[in-house]
Amino acid sequence: MAVLTLTDQLTSLEVAKRLNGPNRDSRMIIEELARLDELLLDAPLIEANKGTIHSTVVRTALPHGEHRGYNEGVGKSSSQTKTIEDVISNIEIFSEVDAQLIDEAGFDDADHKAELLMSEQSSFIEGLSQDMTDDIMYGNHDADPHYTNGFAHRYNKINDETVIDMGGTGNSLTSVYLIKWARDKAHLIYPKGHKTFGVEVENLGRMLIKDVNGKEFMGYKTHYRIARGLAVRHSKSVIRLANINPSANNIGEKIAEYVAKNLDNLAIGGGTISIACNPVIKGILNWTANQKSNVIYPAKDPWGNDVLQIGEGRIRKCPSILTTESQVV
Repeated sequence: MAVLTLTDQLTSLEVAKRLNGPNRDSRMIIEELARLDELLLDAPLIEANKGTIHSTVVRTALPHGEHRGYNEGVGKSSSQTKTIEDVISNIEIFSEVDAQLIDEAGFDDADHKAELLMSEQSSFIEGLSQDMTDDIMYGNHDADPHYTNGFAHRYNKINDETVIDMGGTGNSLTSVYLIKWARDKAHLIYPKGHKTFGVEVENLGRMLIKDVNGKEFMGYKTHYRIARGLAVRHSKSVIRLANINPSANNIGEKIAEYVAKNLDNLAIGGGTISIACNPVIKGILNWTANQKSNVIYPAKDPWGNDVLQIGEGRIRKCPSILTTESQVV
């Protein structure tokens, strides 16, 4: 297994290892969320610096020196910056499971009952995972303050630098994102001071519950909450390959070519690179990798999982990325 980099040590899976005892359920949820969405395997999770807001200073222009001759002075130079405040969105849900399913399963001890209850609630956790990554990809805080600003909202105009046109037209398109994760680049955020890294599980116990018709039954009720946001501290932390038509001829080879050509255009410095795509595109890249020699090759990530790579970028499946995007112009 590979050695964890500094960025890898800040991911959800790694910070979850600090949770034990009464916080064990939160740890299980964090691990399950990462299992359901591969993108979360790479994304570092950083504590917000202003409660539920993360304020960062983003450099918009670099300072430059000047050539000096002997006995001549040089002028002053400074970098240009702007302050960005990223918000955290709260996603909550209550799950209800019929008490008979749990009580009549044959388990006497509380730990086994808790594990069974968690397994019965897996669909709720999967839904939360999708809600969270939907937000990370497509959230628009400017339109609705309940959401954080996602990648698609931040990178929404073709500029041939951080948003590249892949030639598709219409509204049956998708995108691939090259993301460089690091504390000083792109990363996820959770509320300042939160002891379980923005994930809460509260078992409310056995109680009277109503079904959709208003009829009552005994059940176990659980409350889930995920508080997550996205911060992008360097505009070149992300490159979006937009307007991809999954049905286009040789699209797998074209995506691989454009990814390889643009990896070095990401922000300089350390970090983990994810190549985020939806299951359709990942399947196309899998097929492309098996057809002939190209830049896509199999590898292992730091946790021992099989992963396809292009250069240093790990190809990660993100089901939230749509195949119904409209053309970006």
